Amino acid sequence: MAYATVQDLIDRFGQTELVRLTTPADQDLDGIVMPVAEAKLDDATAVIDSYVGRRYQVPMSVAPQVIVRACCILARYDLATGEQREPTEQMRLQRQETMAWLRDVSIGTVVLDLDEVAPGDESYAMASTRDAVYGSGGRWP
Repeated sequence: MAYATVQDLIDRFGQTELVRLTTPADQDLDGIVMPVAEAKLDDATAVIDSYVGRRYQVPMSVAPQVIVRACCILARYDLATGEQREPTEQMRLQRQETMAWLRDVSIGTVVLDLDEVAPGDESYAMASTRDAVYGSGGRWP
């Protein structure tokens, strides 16, 4: 489930912009194309999880407002990319700032009020040991 909704996008950027950004170039501007907006919100959520998941349990059951905001900014940028569209300078700057903020979250410079991943938690990739394939001296036994 995405950390933001289409309504969150509308509240932040306006319905007119969402209609324009979700409608394919060869179609009339009849309304927001929900599957397009929802797919970009899902993509943005995956990006957020890839950063936030280094320190916190993901997926979040309830996303803090800063995460909702980040999800909206990333989705908006992706909606404005392609289909003969190009993001505005404001969109580029907001995305750049959001990505820098996510990097800060991942290294612990920014702290969120979420459950942290405990050291040794199995939600991270784990290294395991197993018997060596080769015998002593690096030769097959």
